[in-house]
Amino acid sequence: MKQLLAGVVILFVVGFGTFLYRNVVERPYVTAPEVACTMEAKVCPDGSAVGRGGPRCEFAPCAFPNVEERALGVSFLAPEGYALDASSGSLTLTKPSLSGNPAHTITVRSYPIAPGESAEDVMLRATRFQPADEPAADLSRFAPLSVGERTFREVTLERFEALVHTRYYLAREKDVLAFDIVEHDVTGWTDPSLSIRSLPEHAALISALSSLQAAP
Repeated sequence: MKQLLAGVVILFVVGFGTFLYRNVVERPYVTAPEVACTMEAKVCPDGSAVGRGGPRCEFAPCAFPNVEERALGVSFLAPEGYALDASSGSLTLTKPSLSGNPAHTITVRSYPIAPGESAEDVMLRATRFQPADEPAADLSRFAPLSVGERTFREVTLERFEALVHTRYYLAREKDVLAFDIVEHDVTGWTDPSLSIRSLPEHAALISALSSLQAAP
């Protein structure tokens, strides 16, 4: 009796295995239906265009020198000579300085506006003047900078040993964007009359801001 029962079980297992084989291996694969995306195009900061594709019909990323960070909702045209720094935890671009090391850097960050805060409160909270790590008490050292239809708040955070570090704030509905430029090999950095905006890398960043595409 036990031998008969064992034989029935074996036959069942073999038969079920054969059924699975024929359905999985012998039958043709069923492919997912293709998604028809709309034909609209997105214009990149350099004027090129990309279309939608993939299963979610998302816009393809703009190719470098377009810089795009979807988490921040920004894209802009990288200044000439700059490359993305993939090792950085934030959106950072670098360019070799005349001395080689350290490099010029452009960094983009977002500071959220908390309930009850204004954009100006966020700017003051995020601003520290170096090398003394002095907090900003008011906006007296902030200057407006109009680039296209946008107005930025410009503040120089540090001038020390041929280094000039300046930040450009852009207020949005829910956060404040900060574009930092750290420029090295600056001659006359101790001169009070030095025109920060005319420095080569500062001017390059300001030009890049004219190509900025950002969510409101």
